[in-house]
Amino acid sequence: MQREKGKTVMSASALKDGHCEHFHRRKTGEVVVVRNEKIAADTWKIRLEAAEFAPLIVPGQFVMLRLPNRKDPLLGRPFAVYAVSVKAGLIDLIYLVVGRMTERLTEVRPGDSLLLTGPLGKGWEAMDDRNDRDPSDLYFEENVPSTDHLILIAGGIGQTALFMLAQDFLHKPPIQPMRKVSFLYGVRSGDRLCCTDDFEKIGASVHIATEDGSKGEKGYITDLLPRVFEESGIPADRTKVACCGPSPMLRAAALKAKDLDLRCWVSLESSMVCGLGICFGCVVDYLDDEGNWDYRRTCIDGPVFDASRLKWD
Repeated sequence: MQREKGKTVMSASALKDGHCEHFHRRKTGEVVVVRNEKIAADTWKIRLEAAEFAPLIVPGQFVMLRLPNRKDPLLGRPFAVYAVSVKAGLIDLIYLVVGRMTERLTEVRPGDSLLLTGPLGKGWEAMDDRNDRDPSDLYFEENVPSTDHLILIAGGIGQTALFMLAQDFLHKPPIQPMRKVSFLYGVRSGDRLCCTDDFEKIGASVHIATEDGSKGEKGYITDLLPRVFEESGIPADRTKVACCGPSPMLRAAALKAKDLDLRCWVSLESSMVCGLGICFGCVVDYLDDEGNWDYRRTCIDGPVFDASRLKWD
């Protein structure tokens, strides 16, 4: 993609780069609010009865929500999916109150309806090493190093995009008893912490840092990455890093992971207007397979990207 006189022009390679496979799974329809409660400072968790949507969602995807029969705000907003119960037909979203849409979302009550579009985007399947290998290779499976340690780094409400990934890694068959998840969670202050018990219940090791030192260690959560990796005793080729949070945190995590020779993937929190790749409002610099800088749309080519393919400077 190139910029020409204020316009955004997508390159041929970017346009054909498989971002249509999830489109046939996308639906739009009304869902019913089951629960909507405050769980931390300015942070809410909403549970939706969404039986048609729940079976379609994979870890790392997001949905767009709108308040039905209202023109203000006119457009929907993107929300990462925190948890799904396919059997019960429920999905959980966590949101931070930062503007008009989220302020009004706090006002909805059980039994109210919302308009949902999803699932959208590509999830954490981008972390699968087999995506970079030739399926015709007779030793395709054997040549893929096993991942024994998954380090998750979240800032703000970044844990929302990471919980399902942790669940699948630890509990989706075939279960590997040697697998380990380290959840590194950083916020400005202790009153903004939430959901750590969910990660502990599924067997993740939780590490906390706050900027004011009110909970856990004082400082930035990315500073814990070298120590957590080294203390695990698991080598770099059997360790992966997945991150979600504010851009400065993602940049710091990506650079530290590179220094440690760790593969790192990030889920971007780019501003998304349409969520469908139409408006080109969420483009990011991306290093293509030929080693050239191009652009990708966060909403359909992401939100999960290999950190080594993004421009952090």
